[in-house]
Amino acid sequence: MTASEPQRRPAGTPTLVVDDDAEQRQLVCDLLARAGVGPIVQASSADEALAVAVEANPSLVVLDVVMPGRSGLEILPELHDLVPQASIVVLSNLPRRRVGDLARARGATGYVEKRVAPERLLTEILMAAAVTETTTAGISVRLPAETVAARTARGLVREVLPSSDQELLFSVELLVSELVTNAILHASSAPRLEVHVTGANIRVEVFDDDAAEPRQRVPGADGIGGHGLHLVDQLASRWGSEPQHDGKVVWFEIDRPASPR
Repeated sequence: MTASEPQRRPAGTPTLVVDDDAEQRQLVCDLLARAGVGPIVQASSADEALAVAVEANPSLVVLDVVMPGRSGLEILPELHDLVPQASIVVLSNLPRRRVGDLARARGATGYVEKRVAPERLLTEILMAAAVTETTTAGISVRLPAETVAARTARGLVREVLPSSDQELLFSVELLVSELVTNAILHASSAPRLEVHVTGANIRVEVFDDDAAEPRQRVPGADGIGGHGLHLVDQLASRWGSEPQHDGKVVWFEIDRPASPR
């Protein structure tokens, strides 16, 4: 990684889950843990959340609204000041149309309704956390070792890319799907996906547990298999792989139209 590349959220930075409903809080914690997000700290009230935030300095906060004592909306400005680097996602039973704009005005990064199905809840939270007001947007998430992970990855890419990059969306979706599928099928891994959007390019990184370098295979005569890295080579502005202490990362970059190619 070079100095010009976007800074990733440091591994192991805490995530704070705030909810007075113990069952709901545990559900969110379990979903985050299964996705490889952690460590996770918890709070059951607004005042406790402020105290835990000071101690843990989280990079992500999942915050309920209606709680005994002060509400999540009441403490949002104070919480934002305490941990300005954190993405704060409000998770509430209240409809987004009623309080979503207010939550963002007070410092929330995104708003998710609790009525979202459990199988979609994690994706909604992570996509909401990825929307920032800075010039660099990004997301990092552990995907399951199942073929459905490719579809999840495409959905995350659609949410992270700004509307000005829609002409690049098809290529990015296609390539991220190929890399995630390769990590599952050929590296037998639950891959970690990272997407970074800077002023110059879109960078996608897929981490797996297999240290073996990826190889471009000759596509089969029947047209099945062997196309993945050939597509990456043809559509990406640049791509490569790098060893990691526990496997490797395969990455590609696509230059954004405003940047020189």
